[in-house]
Amino acid sequence: MISALLLTAGLAGAQNKVALKTNLLGDASLSPNLGLEFALSPNWTLDLSATVNLWDSYGKTYKHVIAQPEIRWWSCERFRGFFVGLHGFGGKASFGNLYDFSKYYSRFPDLKSNYLQRNWVFGAGIGCGYDVVLGRHWNLEFEAGVGYAYVAGKELKNGREVSSKSVFDYVGPTKLAINIVYLF
Repeated sequence: MISALLLTAGLAGAQNKVALKTNLLGDASLSPNLGLEFALSPNWTLDLSATVNLWDSYGKTYKHVIAQPEIRWWSCERFRGFFVGLHGFGGKASFGNLYDFSKYYSRFPDLKSNYLQRNWVFGAGIGCGYDVVLGRHWNLEFEAGVGYAYVAGKELKNGREVSSKSVFDYVGPTKLAINIVYLF
């Protein structure tokens, strides 16, 4: 009985120390995602987010599994107002048969529609955002970030390996989110 009382007292004092969130932009692109954000102090939080897309339809492939942790500093108090974050990310992505990439990307002159590219992706970036309070437990969060990514993988054409090593560096947007947030 004492343990139950202590647990209840601990949960009552834990309000707004954990946030459960989903990125509506990811959901709209059929990439289910989920994030948990934990309070570290009055102005610091740790966001642990992941997204997955395993869709493969009509021979078109865009699959990925990406984890993206982020440490955030809040200008006023956590889960309210403006924040700046430092994020890292890593995972695996495959794409192919989407369209003729060579028309748009000079970096891939031979990447035609019958190619499949499998990549490991790692990187880091900086982001900033704003959290709008909607109610006692609900927020709407906007965030954008830029950074660097290292992409390494292989290219396949009609199931055969064309290039065993396809490596390139990317600098540009690394995060874009409109999150619906539930606070505990």
